[in-house]
Amino acid sequence: MAALAAASAFAQSTVTLSGRASMDVSTYEATGSTAGAASDLKSRVRVADTASRITFAANEDLGGGLTAGVYCETGINIDNASNAGQAGTVNANTSQFCSREGRAYFGNNTAEIRLGRQNVWWTQGALNEVGSTYLGSDSFTNLINGGVGVYTVRGENMIKLTAGGDTGAFAGSEIYQGYMGVSGDYAALPAGATGEAVGADKDASGKYSGAKLNYAMGQFVFMLDQQSSKSPFAASGSSFDRSATKVGVAYKYNATSLVSLQTWNKKRTDGTGAAYSSTTGDAKDSGYGIVVKHDLGGNWMAHAQYGKANNIKGTSAGEIADSGATAYTLGLTKAFSKRTHVYTAYHNITNASAGVYNMVGGNYASGTSAAGADVKVLALGMIHNF
Repeated sequence: MAALAAASAFAQSTVTLSGRASMDVSTYEATGSTAGAASDLKSRVRVADTASRITFAANEDLGGGLTAGVYCETGINIDNASNAGQAGTVNANTSQFCSREGRAYFGNNTAEIRLGRQNVWWTQGALNEVGSTYLGSDSFTNLINGGVGVYTVRGENMIKLTAGGDTGAFAGSEIYQGYMGVSGDYAALPAGATGEAVGADKDASGKYSGAKLNYAMGQFVFMLDQQSSKSPFAASGSSFDRSATKVGVAYKYNATSLVSLQTWNKKRTDGTGAAYSSTTGDAKDSGYGIVVKHDLGGNWMAHAQYGKANNIKGTSAGEIADSGATAYTLGLTKAFSKRTHVYTAYHNITNASAGVYNMVGGNYASGTSAAGADVKVLALGMIHNF
């Protein structure tokens, strides 16, 4: 009986099903393009899915503080029951099971090792929860991830080590190494161009790596995010070596309100020697943004953010004139419970004449905007977590 009791201590496991329904009724337009009205996306009303998902998770208690399990977060599109976004283009984050995140893990409350497809660069934690938690989307994150881009914001073939709750102020910090597969820069290149699926006598050494340092103490939050990637350079199409750094700090002026500042710098090097364009050539981009979350009381929360993307610098062509943008988001949420809230939001991206920033995160845009077009979205939505 004692032996059976001891064995049962190592057989405790849990299986959970959870997720999010996130929908809005919104207007979208991208007008004032440099090429003229014929290139504008005129205002339209749509019902948009803003990153709904279903999550399956299993966790086993191994005893001695150790746990192991699996986490599978799958994007769904409640509006059109397909893997297409608002523009009818494929959204890779709603394509298959575990399309948002899929990982097996093992560890304890000090550190956990995770294998699989996982979120990396784009996550901003407490510094910016506007799009991820409250309003379904936000303009500032689209500036951070636009410009010359990064290798990936959600990558597969990844080994990640994450700091747990026992690390105190550093909880949530992480380091990771990934191997180039079917996402990132290389999705549009011929099959087998690089990474795990390369053909005979081809270079399979493409990889990416990064780290996130979190530090939260009292009223202050600090985050340093870095990612780099090394490409073997495909014979056809452009492929890049990349580096990206993001730094942010926040001050919580009460338990549920804060103001934060983030800056970023990104760089790509094109090994093919191609001249600069939006998708080829050496280039750099940078910018900054401010986010405010203010608790109004009575379960009302106000949100505001402002971002500025500087002109892109093509390292062989000099600064690309009028290639930057400014953006802001204003929003108001009303919580009816810990799981359900409604919101109204206005997103605006003002592009310079050669700027091409858009609300592309989660395929939220209704089309590919032309250079110089100003993007405007007015939304009324609801989010229910279960």
